[in-house]
Amino acid sequence: MSDINEHRPLSGRTVLVAGATGGIGEGVTLALLRQGATVVATGRSEERLAGLAAHLGQAGPGTLITRAVDVGAADSDKVRAQLSSHGALDGAVISIGDWGSPERTGILDTSDREWEDMIASNLTSHFHALRALTPLLSRDGALVHLSGFSAEIPYPFAALVGATNAAKKSLVRSLEAELNGAGPRVYELVIGPIRTRPRAAVGADHPGWLSAEDLGSHAGRLIAGSGPHADASLQYLVTRAHGVRTTPPQ
Repeated sequence: MSDINEHRPLSGRTVLVAGATGGIGEGVTLALLRQGATVVATGRSEERLAGLAAHLGQAGPGTLITRAVDVGAADSDKVRAQLSSHGALDGAVISIGDWGSPERTGILDTSDREWEDMIASNLTSHFHALRALTPLLSRDGALVHLSGFSAEIPYPFAALVGATNAAKKSLVRSLEAELNGAGPRVYELVIGPIRTRPRAAVGADHPGWLSAEDLGSHAGRLIAGSGPHADASLQYLVTRAHGVRTTPPQ
């Protein structure tokens, strides 16, 4: 393998990042640019997308394209039409969602409105994104979806986050089974706490956590179909010490 292909495995490929203006999305976008991809960075806010472009600057060798598109919107045909000019995508990384209120609330004290809002923002939006983006991927492309480790464990006083993460994980795993090799490869990455620029700015950081750039580099290798984990559709990236696993760490 040449040096260029080793360090730029996505050279000549187009990858969409859904939720690119979030902390994780920003780091994923940066890593994909460094791997040589043309990155279509999507988000709902033109202002935040402009900020993303200003921050990343000339982060290449890849090329950054920003598009104000809500991939979690209900009208999947409209979303696809907005993105069709980019042709068949080689990859897509879905990093959208909402942790809901920062207040920790028990299940018995959760209102119907809080429940409905969380289902809409942290589950229905992912269903819409999968429905909109999967048909845009080439048959030999790859979709990489991120869910939190709260999908695997009890999550007292933030149970709605855990419940929607578990449901998202099931949704993506079922999509992979339905495609059964007849469409793009589908990866579900279950992640732990992630180091991001916004989190570091408020003092939420730990050297044992994986970074958003680590996630992006790993997603890029999966999209390129390279590395030892390219055949594993379910992966756990919980801490740096655990590395990449195909079963939940204990």
